Amino acid sequence: MKSLDRLRETMRRDRVWDFLAPVDAGGELDTRHGPILYVEGVTVSFDGFRALNNLTLYINDGELRCIIGPNGAGKTTMMDVITGKTRPDTGRVYFGQRIDLLRLDEPAIARVGIGRKFQKPSVFEPLSVFHNVELSLQGNKGAWYALAARLSGEQRDRIDEILEIVGLSAQRERAAGLLSHGQKQWLEIGMLLAQNPRLLLVDDSFLTEETHPA
Repeated sequence: MKSLDRLRETMRRDRVWDFLAPVDAGGELDTRHGPILYVEGVTVSFDGFRALNNLTLYINDGELRCIIGPNGAGKTTMMDVITGKTRPDTGRVYFGQRIDLLRLDEPAIARVGIGRKFQKPSVFEPLSVFHNVELSLQGNKGAWYALAARLSGEQRDRIDEILEIVGLSAQRERAAGLLSHGQKQWLEIGMLLAQNPRLLLVDDSFLTEETHPA
């Protein structure tokens, strides 16, 4: 522990290796005209099957939008396109008016402010609920910085606020692997909230009574 304490004291917190620096997303997020997400004329085909056919969708800043459809309707494919997992055959996808999402990869899209909740929860099971959210806090993600950083009072307050929102305050010291399936779902939501996304995509299978924090 003494060695780690010395390392914490000597590490420069303002140092970021070039390969860990955020990518240039191509401009600031501009929502002055309303929509935060533009999906225009998007078509995606898989071996001749059209999962998306000339899809156009606009979502306004602060809007809650529910996309409803049966299995195979293309909901997951739409999210895959928005988050960079799948490249469309045709169309445009913009975050605000200036950020072309089709020019960015998945990590870069997450960094510009788009979070995604998948069907299966992904948490660090050996770590406590508190530390899962701590690791997800928005900020410098360099390996050296993460090792040397200390939580500020403001950051601790933010974690407490998030745990209250997702109904896991009483589980803060519990290992994430011991949570129920529904609690793990909400923990992952909390981890996404810690990143302060401007747009959050949530899979429809998450919205069930089983996963409600109450």
